[in-house]
Amino acid sequence: MIFNIYYINFAKVYEIKMMLSNVITLGGELHSENTDDKEIDYRGKLGFKFLSIFNVDTEAGRKTTKSDSQKVLETFEIKTTKSIILSEIINKSHQIKEFSNVNEGQLIKIDNVHLSLENEAELRTVKLFNSGSFKGIDIPGMNGLDINNLFNSMFKDYAYKMKGKIEGIEDAILVKIPLTFESEFESSYSVDDLFIGKVSLVGLYKGRIKLDSLRNSFEFFQELGSVQNISTNTGNNAGNQEIQDSQYPEQETTPNFVFASSRNGSNEEYHYIDLLAIIQNVNIPS
Repeated sequence: MIFNIYYINFAKVYEIKMMLSNVITLGGELHSENTDDKEIDYRGKLGFKFLSIFNVDTEAGRKTTKSDSQKVLETFEIKTTKSIILSEIINKSHQIKEFSNVNEGQLIKIDNVHLSLENEAELRTVKLFNSGSFKGIDIPGMNGLDINNLFNSMFKDYAYKMKGKIEGIEDAILVKIPLTFESEFESSYSVDDLFIGKVSLVGLYKGRIKLDSLRNSFEFFQELGSVQNISTNTGNNAGNQEIQDSQYPEQETTPNFVFASSRNGSNEEYHYIDLLAIIQNVNIPS
């Protein structure tokens, strides 16, 4: 099987490969020998008569064997690439046609998957903040706090959340890819390349979950801030109903950033795949 890699969690793939077989070929030699044996038999016959009474025949022979041996030594360098290691994982994976007989923890491969990004608006905003666009900006009331480092800490466990539809299967699947802000995809691909056409997924089946089950630190602090703002506004309105607004606008002491939340509160369940790789099958004519 030949394929092209969009995304691979190489650490997970390598560990599973080592459990299947911890032998990796690094080199090889080929010996070739040609042996040519030739047999030549020279025979002569000598006849003479002795006193015309006895007839005596004498035969002499000579055998010559020639052996030619040729030895060819060829050295091959075998490269161990991500594709070579991943191919063994794929060969051991169970090809999925339906989820009725799939057990949790089973190594599976799913073909003909159409992927879509579920947290696109939030993701684009996160990438903007983590690109360094706000580096060095001093916000009043923050006492010199580095906003860029603050957001980098919150985004360490952030991930792409993607939903997949499979041809011929009604149930949808859910996967995630950790956001590294460097090169989470192979061969200079981007996340948008995953949504063009169909791809194949390789991973471990983890059962059915809801989309909101995929939480991260950023979403936790985002929800915590929303709850605190609601609580503060409710308390101020209840205790200061007779106080008139000042003619001077009140300065905020904390930054107010608006993010589009990817949490939708839906009860729909998806088949969650602990993703090992996303690949594109390559068809080569025979």
